[in-house]
Amino acid sequence: MDRPNQGEPNESPPPRRSRLEDEVLEILHRTDQPASFGDHVRRKSARQRRDRLDRARGAVTPTGGVFPLDPTTSLVGCLIAAFLALVIRDISALLSTLLAIVSIGLLLWPIVDRFRRPQQADIKRWRGRDVDLSPPPPPWVRSLQNRFRRPPRI
Repeated sequence: MDRPNQGEPNESPPPRRSRLEDEVLEILHRTDQPASFGDHVRRKSARQRRDRLDRARGAVTPTGGVFPLDPTTSLVGCLIAAFLALVIRDISALLSTLLAIVSIGLLLWPIVDRFRRPQQADIKRWRGRDVDLSPPPPPWVRSLQNRFRRPPRI
C-alpha cells in the first residue's frame, strides 16, 4: 500500500516570508477590513480633542487666536504705542520709555515673525524628488530662454 506523498524527501518546505512581507500583508489585511464603530468613535473623539487643543494653543500664542499679530496690526499698534508715549512723556518718564520700547518691538515684529515661521514649500515632492506640475512654456518662450542663456563655462 502506497501512501500518497507523505514525507517524501524531495518536497521542500514553503519559503519563509521576510518580516517586511509579513508587515505588508498585515497592512493589506487591515485596510481590507472596514473600521469598526468603536474605532470610528475613537478616531473622531481624538480628532476633536486635537482641534480643541490647537484652538486653545492658538488663543495663547501672539500670532494666533483672538488678536492675530499680522504686519498691519503690528504697524497700527506701533503707531498707537508711539503716540501714547509722546502724550504721557511729561506725566511718567518710565511708562513713556516702556511704551517707546513696545513701539519699536511692534515695528520689528513682522521681520522677526517672517524668520520664525517655516517657509511654505511651493515645490511638490514625490518619493524624495521634486515634481514640476506646471505646464511647459510655449516654444517661442523656450527659444528666447535658450537665446539669452549664458554659454557654458569651460
